Amino acid sequence: MLYVSQSRDAVILVQPDPLDVQDELRSTNQCLTLGTHSWKNNVKYGRPGLLINPSKDSDVLRGSTTDIVNRIYNNMCPGHQTLPNVQFTFPYILLIVEFTEPAYYNAIPYLELLYRRYFPNILYCGLEPETLKEQIVAEKLGFPIYYLQALNDTWQTKYECIQHAMKMCDNFTGYLLIGDDTLINMTNFERTPKYKAMVGDEFVRSRLFVITTHFQYSWPCWGLEGGRSAMLGVLNELAFKANRDNDHLAQQFLRNYYSFVNHSNIFYFMAIDFLYVPKRLSSIFLYMTSLFRKYKASVEVAIPFFVCGLQHPEDVHFVRMLSLWGNDRDNSQKRFEKDLVYLHPFKYHANFKSTPQGKDFICQKYLRSK
Repeated sequence: MLYVSQSRDAVILVQPDPLDVQDELRSTNQCLTLGTHSWKNNVKYGRPGLLINPSKDSDVLRGSTTDIVNRIYNNMCPGHQTLPNVQFTFPYILLIVEFTEPAYYNAIPYLELLYRRYFPNILYCGLEPETLKEQIVAEKLGFPIYYLQALNDTWQTKYECIQHAMKMCDNFTGYLLIGDDTLINMTNFERTPKYKAMVGDEFVRSRLFVITTHFQYSWPCWGLEGGRSAMLGVLNELAFKANRDNDHLAQQFLRNYYSFVNHSNIFYFMAIDFLYVPKRLSSIFLYMTSLFRKYKASVEVAIPFFVCGLQHPEDVHFVRMLSLWGNDRDNSQKRFEKDLVYLHPFKYHANFKSTPQGKDFICQKYLRSK
């Protein structure tokens, strides 16, 4: 477990360690130890740890999850009834929130309000830790922030966040990555099979794909660095490993992939704002994402490629999702349908703070649903 427990006192089970990340990971028998980031020094890249506001008294770590969330709720939803108890929690799933821009760190109190009751363990992953420190002080955040500084590449940050999380010393059974503006229907997520990988169902519904023989396509990123050239590099290396090295993982993955897509020259693509990987699939995930990082593959084509190469239907569950565009983005609360597992985007400044409809939706409907 990470920083907060269900008891009155928060529990920290991590200690600082002087070794750098690469030295720690050289031995397959070692995992990535966790620590408390020094407020005065630079946050080390790739090392998960706690950021604790030094301007607060030492007793800020005291308090249960319920205490912390209720303080935020009373501040953001004044005049509303006390929050009901949640019916289920996910103590063995690590929720990872990826920030595409450091400016969006101001969403952390909203994310705590929405998700902390369900996920005792949340890891925030993004760039510019100094910006996060400034936000913590400005917002007077008294609770510790569990943080990972990620790669400075928006096309790869998402799967890199999960990579580092999987290498931690923990007892999690799964890793759920969402964007900072992803809104989960917790009741429907509770019903999903946690032993399977999960991703949105958009690309299997729409069947949007690109062709390896075409340099340009309707997906604008196909002609860029992380598109066609990157994915051909991944595919060629997999073929080499399967044929020349007799690599079992590469052989099995390619068989599954070609069976699923039924073509040898297409890649599906979609925006990735929700991705769940159970720990039992961590080996193949780390294997594939090491190739994605090597060739700098865009997450929007790399992750559909990954899930298409798993053993269908046993290993993948496609969840009902909704991507909003145009005017719908300003009224996203109206599109939060009962059968969805997640909706993207829900902008907290535009859809919550600046509109009474959005605030009523979160304070009265979302937070009070059962």
